[in-house]
Amino acid sequence: MPAISFSGETSQGPFYTQILEGRKTQTCRAPRKKPIQKGDILYLYWKQRIPAHLKPIHLIGTAYCTNVRRMRYREFAHDDEFAKRDGFRDTREMQDWFGDPRDYGYEEYDVISFKLVIRGKI
Repeated sequence: MPAISFSGETSQGPFYTQILEGRKTQTCRAPRKKPIQKGDILYLYWKQRIPAHLKPIHLIGTAYCTNVRRMRYREFAHDDEFAKRDGFRDTREMQDWFGDPRDYGYEEYDVISFKLVIRGKI
């Protein structure tokens, strides 16, 4: 049961809020030695390594991994719907986060899609 920690915030709000509201349904991560697989139960945390008393939430919740795809950044860098699923307003904001696709387009990511099934406590 893999853990995924979130710490970011975009113009759409902190990632934990977007996940709890069902707006952020995926995350892009560097490939792991032991990859996350479809069907895995995921534990989603907010700033996992910071003590719980220093933040508004610790465990965002438990999620079901619905899909995992290995993609190069250039394959999704100009897809607004992809950007929205990942918590960004549009591809411009996503490119500000990940970098210029002309420079980083060949970087590989595991795109992990998930569905929140149990909410954490706020």
